[in-house]
Amino acid sequence: MADYEIDEIRRIRQEISARFDHDVDKLIAHYQALEKEYRKSGKYKFVDPPSEDPKPIKTTDEKAAD
Repeated sequence: MADYEIDEIRRIRQEISARFDHDVDKLIAHYQALEKEYRKSGKYKFVDPPSEDPKPIKTTDEKAAD
């Protein structure tokens, strides 16, 4: 990625941060509201986080022992 692209990304991020007074809590609330809106629209697919208790994966050695 060229330097001008990185500079543009940083500029946009700064603008967004300034819009919310550089307050992390306000910024997070904004992104959570956007996520909720996007989920409702049905135009986008979201991957939910894995459950708290993921099933253990058997290693090759464990499979051979079975």
